[in-house]
Amino acid sequence: MTTRAPPAWPLFSLLGCLTFASPVLAQDTDSPYRYPDEEEEAPSRRGRAPPEDTPYAYPEDEDPPASARPRRRSARDSEYKDPDDFRRAERGEEEEKEFERLARMDDPNTGIAFEVLGGVMLLSSARGQLFGEPVPAFGGRFTWEYGRLLNSEPLREALWLDARYSFVGQREGTALVVGDVQRHYASLAPAYELTFGEGSDYGVYAQVGGGIVYEMSRLEVGGKLTPVEGIKPLIQYGVGLRGRTKLSMLSNTRLAWRLELMRFRRGYQDDTFAGLSAGIGF
Repeated sequence: MTTRAPPAWPLFSLLGCLTFASPVLAQDTDSPYRYPDEEEEAPSRRGRAPPEDTPYAYPEDEDPPASARPRRRSARDSEYKDPDDFRRAERGEEEEKEFERLARMDDPNTGIAFEVLGGVMLLSSARGQLFGEPVPAFGGRFTWEYGRLLNSEPLREALWLDARYSFVGQREGTALVVGDVQRHYASLAPAYELTFGEGSDYGVYAQVGGGIVYEMSRLEVGGKLTPVEGIKPLIQYGVGLRGRTKLSMLSNTRLAWRLELMRFRRGYQDDTFAGLSAGIGF
């Protein structure tokens, strides 16, 4: 009986399998397969392992993402006292702020004027004239545009104040009896002006104020003089046309002038002044 040798191909197949299996067994078993739902590993831990003397990077030591880093304060943020105000403005939560008005800073005018005035004073008289007894009147006034103190463009030249003085004298009589009357009007009256357009140097105004009138009467009879004097309160009111004509392009000096119709109430009597004034404004 002869014994048949077993075939050699099973032995060669086993050796081949062991040869190809060695690279697979040599792979790193410390890197398991990562599923999509797992959190991505930090970039600092991927790739090559750090040296042994490098300390372990804890999560709080790692650089935070850009979204979590504190924002640098930009130059635009400096316009706001609180950075939160700027962030609210970016989101549209802050109302629009008014621009700072610089009307008082760039205005070359001081709003001061000096004027002399003259006209006719219609004095209330016991004779019962319809318009009063006309006598010449003259005086002067100082004007201050106090509206320039306000940081409001419409009121800058609309509001102003007059300090005014007027004088009238009247003398009547016969050769035997002579009456001499002098009246001094002093008043302080604010006014409101409506200009003929924005930036116009001309306008109409209304004025109401108060003051006093000093009256001195002297009665001369046969050469004997009897003086009588006193002070009465007065109320001033009226309307007028005002202008401030510029005299030179190189200077701020102006020609200040007015046409006015003014009423003075003293006691139970009314005196009416119609006249004009002119002077220098700065």
